Amino acid sequence: MEKPNTYIIPMVDKALEIIEYMYERGGEIGISQISKDLNLPKATVFRILATLKKWDYVEKTEDLDKYMLGKSFIKVGSKVSSETTIASIAVPLINKLAKKIGESINLGILHNSEVVTVYNTKGEDFYLISNLIPVFPLNCSAMGKLFLLQFSDKELKEYFNSNKPEVRTVNSIANLEGFLKLKKEIEREGVSYDREEYEYGLSCIAAPIYDANKNIIAAISISGPTTRLRYKGTDKLKDLLVLTTEEVSKIYSNMFVHGF
Repeated sequence: MEKPNTYIIPMVDKALEIIEYMYERGGEIGISQISKDLNLPKATVFRILATLKKWDYVEKTEDLDKYMLGKSFIKVGSKVSSETTIASIAVPLINKLAKKIGESINLGILHNSEVVTVYNTKGEDFYLISNLIPVFPLNCSAMGKLFLLQFSDKELKEYFNSNKPEVRTVNSIANLEGFLKLKKEIEREGVSYDREEYEYGLSCIAAPIYDANKNIIAAISISGPTTRLRYKGTDKLKDLLVLTTEEVSKIYSNMFVHGF
């Protein structure tokens, strides 16, 4: 007999079962019908729907007590679709660039005030890169500082006053004043650098990916040992990286502008 999964939360499991049921069935449906079809108590169905309604994952119709899936699924689905589309566009171009320069390249997105690496291709052997975790703080990563550019003054203050900024090396910028000084340089150059701010001996160059409204939706970075990147030419690597991100941005924007 298969053992039950002790990590499953019954009420969450039931909520997801209801969501799947509503998705498959479509349209508007009442509590009694859901209770009957899924063999769940009406009180349980009511509490779950009330919670989902609070977060706009279901909507209560004006036609008495019927429910339908809500607008939050559009928001979530749009974000997932967007990130999936970015990856599908960027990965072939990232692989092409990695083959040309022989360095590790990363595709990152912003999530919960951190950079999440959704794709990475390895370059020449380097121990530090092979052991990096896929989540980075914004303040001491090249991609992260690009995302910070779009924070409002209030959001920047909140971020740097929180426990999110990390001091990883003596070069790490973990206060608002330090970032504001650097911000002008990033805006002027159009790229961001990690100058051994996350790990000693490791440097990164990052460039943004824009949507049609010039919002930064993702970033691509080149990572490698500081001495090797300098030997290959930081400016040359930067130019190649920017060409790649510009191409990704153009393809992505055109897809959504034309509704593909």
